Amino acid sequence: MGVIYKIDCKNCDSKTRIKEHMSNIRKHSDSHSVVSKHRLDNGHEFDWNAKIIHRENLFKKRETAEMFYIKRCCNSINSQRDTENWPDVYNDILMIA
Repeated sequence: MGVIYKIDCKNCDSKTRIKEHMSNIRKHSDSHSVVSKHRLDNGHEFDWNAKIIHRENLFKKRETAEMFYIKRCCNSINSQRDTENWPDVYNDILMIA
C-alpha cells in the first residue's frame, strides 16, 4: 500500500510531504530538498513523526491525491506545482473537501 505523508516544521506553520528529505539533510548535498532548504535558510527543525494522510495502491491515483493535498495545504513548502493550470472548478472542490 502506497501512502502520502505529511511532516510539520516545529518552528513555523510550514508543512511538506516526506520522501528523501531526511536523507538529503543528513547528506549535506548541494542539491537541497525543499525541507533541507527550509532548514538551512531558516534554522528550523522538522517533526519527523510523519503523519499518513492518504493510502492508495495505484501510483497515478496516489500521485493525483498528493497534488490535491499539496494544493489544499496553505502553508506547504512543497515545490510541486502540477495543479497551477487546472480549471478553477478543482479549487472549488478542494474548498468543499
